[in-house]
Amino acid sequence: MSLSLSRLAWGCMGLACVWSSAALAAGSDQLAGSWSLVRVDNLMPDGTRVELYGAHPRGLLMFDGQGRYSLQIVREDRARFAANDKSKGTPQEYADAVRGSNAHFGHYTVNAADKTITFHIEHASYPNWEGTEQTRSFVLGKESLVYRVPTPTSGGNAIGEVEWQRADAH
Repeated sequence: MSLSLSRLAWGCMGLACVWSSAALAAGSDQLAGSWSLVRVDNLMPDGTRVELYGAHPRGLLMFDGQGRYSLQIVREDRARFAANDKSKGTPQEYADAVRGSNAHFGHYTVNAADKTITFHIEHASYPNWEGTEQTRSFVLGKESLVYRVPTPTSGGNAIGEVEWQRADAH
């Protein structure tokens, strides 16, 4: 009898793993591809929106379908370094460059039931995010992806909201 229960337990665990992997793969498949940035807003407690990277931010988000991703966001209106040399910027040029961009890459998982994406961040332009796992609720439309960032790089009480459009949609 214990042998049958043992086989049943292993069989159930195997089915659970297959079902879980299939659910994650289904969500990953829907996100796979390239996405162009539409907007990055901070939602303030009073309901106002702040355009964190300006009115026309630029960016690219790529999901490969096997669980890897890469994300880059930049302000469209970033000033160039006067010296034309990255190692010879002024303190203001360095500050503006940091505030005007955000990038990270690593692995991602999708929980289709909860409608969440978890970014397992390997490296980031904001070093405080390196090695962290960050979960975002998302809404996936036919050609759009919107997710919320509960702890944006800007800190404070804001919640980030980021909208992407399929790159091949425009």
